[in-house]
Amino acid sequence: MSVQAGFGRYVALSDPATANTTLGVIADTSHEALTEMRRLLSILRIEAHEEDEGRYLTMPRLSELESLVKRVRPAGLDVGLSVEGRPVELPPGLDQCAYRIVQESLTNVLKHAAASRAEVHLAYAPGTLTLRVTDDGTGPSTGPAAGSGHGGHGLIGMTERVRLYQGTITAGGRPGGGFEVLVTFPVPLPQRQGEPEAG
Repeated sequence: MSVQAGFGRYVALSDPATANTTLGVIADTSHEALTEMRRLLSILRIEAHEEDEGRYLTMPRLSELESLVKRVRPAGLDVGLSVEGRPVELPPGLDQCAYRIVQESLTNVLKHAAASRAEVHLAYAPGTLTLRVTDDGTGPSTGPAAGSGHGGHGLIGMTERVRLYQGTITAGGRPGGGFEVLVTFPVPLPQRQGEPEAG
């Protein structure tokens, strides 16, 4: 939000329409962050009041990615979204983690990549979920420090999220230019009716 606010101030006089759009992105992002913070705080409370319980049940999910993409596009980034395979129901924590990975990746593109186009691709396969976010920006192309100029702190946070769910993540420049974040999560296979529970 801080970066978006700075960008809005930068273009406030030269491009009022873009500045107004940026303010909208800030408002939406802050509302989402506050909603999640209230939910987390309610979980940490020793006692919860019944009238508050329903307020904190909503968590961002991969099914809401289209809404996320629509909020990012007016900020000047053309984002494509594609899904391969048949979506499966994910454990809530993993579902939220995957959403946050995409959100953080797109935020890094907006902040660091000077890109005009990004692609978000989800691939569902038996036992795995793969997330791929690419852009056509001018981030560092190769080497161990490739991510440092493309949101280094963000990539560290994403790596920590991915490890919580035994996933793998790679991030770096693409041979033809731009940047790619590739994440793979193991996904519990759906239990067939009549099969004994694993474990």
